[in-house]
Amino acid sequence: MTLYNAQAPFWLFMRKFLRQRFAVSAFFVLLLIMGVGIFGPWIAPYDPHRPVTAQYADRGIDVSQLTRQNLAVEGVLSDGNRLAQADLPQINVSSDNRRIANIRRTRTGVNVIAQSAGHTRAHVESGDVASGLDIRVVGEVLLGDVEPGIAQLRILAPDTSVEPGAEFQLDLQALRTNETELEDLAAVQAFAEEHVSPPEPTSSSGFQTSATAEEPEGGVIWRSLNEDVAEVSDEGVVRFLADGEGLIQAQVGGVKALIQFQVGDAAVEPRLVSLSLSDREIELTDAYKHQRPSERHWFGTDHQNRDILSRVIHGTRDTLMIGFVSVAIGTVVGTFLGLLAGYYGGRLDSAITRMTDILLAFPGILLAIAVIAFLGAGLINIILAVAVFTVPVFVRIVRASTLSLKEMTYVEAARSIGVRDAVIISRHIFPGTLSVIMVYLTMRIGVAILIGAALSFLGLGGDITAPEWGSMLSAAKDNSSTVFHATFFPGLAIVITVLSFNIFGDGLRDALDPKLKE
Repeated sequence: MTLYNAQAPFWLFMRKFLRQRFAVSAFFVLLLIMGVGIFGPWIAPYDPHRPVTAQYADRGIDVSQLTRQNLAVEGVLSDGNRLAQADLPQINVSSDNRRIANIRRTRTGVNVIAQSAGHTRAHVESGDVASGLDIRVVGEVLLGDVEPGIAQLRILAPDTSVEPGAEFQLDLQALRTNETELEDLAAVQAFAEEHVSPPEPTSSSGFQTSATAEEPEGGVIWRSLNEDVAEVSDEGVVRFLADGEGLIQAQVGGVKALIQFQVGDAAVEPRLVSLSLSDREIELTDAYKHQRPSERHWFGTDHQNRDILSRVIHGTRDTLMIGFVSVAIGTVVGTFLGLLAGYYGGRLDSAITRMTDILLAFPGILLAIAVIAFLGAGLINIILAVAVFTVPVFVRIVRASTLSLKEMTYVEAARSIGVRDAVIISRHIFPGTLSVIMVYLTMRIGVAILIGAALSFLGLGGDITAPEWGSMLSAAKDNSSTVFHATFFPGLAIVITVLSFNIFGDGLRDALDPKLKE
């Protein structure tokens, strides 16, 4: 006995179906989705009900490594030597936007702490010099390209040992936070005028004062810290007046640097001329809300900092349950009523048909909402609501098929020899409707999933914290204008699942159509 017969109906169906590449691809995608639904609790990387920060410790992840970073500070002296932080004068730190990141000095350097997603700049100051750094906090706000700021300045002069009456032009170089350089005063001036906000001028007492004519409102600001010895113009031209220590300061935004001159025979001690930070551009994570997709969280996290990938995986089971169970109920009830209406006709057919017409008069989602309003919210009630929406479709298609099949010769022959109606319906008519039922059953699962997700999105699914795709969309909709991933990935899961069921159903229809040649 051979197991393979090329003319057997099953093998004819398989040959037709395998020729449809999209339907075959959709079939394997559905197998993968169903596998995820079955094994989801074991393959999800995180518990979908708890914030990921509460689970980091179990995975050996230190949250502080994501949200804060320590920077070492060194001082550069006029003679080229360096000072450790412990030997520096009082260090002051500031952040341009503390809502994004805060910065604090510590015994070993400075500590930058993420507060919320965004970009800001910070400054570290000691005495008359200051350095800057860029801080990026990755989170719910999508950060675009940000112009790197100035991290450190360096003043250049032809000679630092001069005589009274000497005069020359100072030059200036700037190191940016991305390690690129502005090589001369003109480049620094142009960058400062375009990208750097002027600093708030302060008095020696620390209180803000109004800008004076001697201090320009933008660009590079030059100051002489010992005006009896040296003076400097707004353009950086320095003139030496008497013996002593000449100190010229350059400032761009919040970044400051000094240059020290020995004027005449005066003895001078090395001065702190600039600060150097171990990092000039740092990136932190807003680890407590809406983390963006990364190697740690492929789909990011939601508004309660739960892993979206884990929730999508866990939600696959509930979403497929809505589709399969509701359509199964609708198929059984609708097929039974359709067989009765088509076979017996008369008043029974009229009553069932009128009931079907009434149900079909309402849009599917409105009919499901009406059922939910009557039964109450909850996953079980969503399944029943979608089942009620599915019944009239199967009543119509099975009734139409039954009306055609009951006129067939083999049905008339069975009736003429006294075969009971139940046997005729179950053995002769019902098998003839199976191909149509299978096609519509497959296609209706996608529609049922879509309707179930819509009901959950509207808040009719009961537990709004459950990892079900529609509920996830509902919970994330308030932040959809600034956070794309919280709605994108659950929505993508719905689209792929529904589309795969529809394509697979189309393939089944074409493969089961006897009029379609190979």
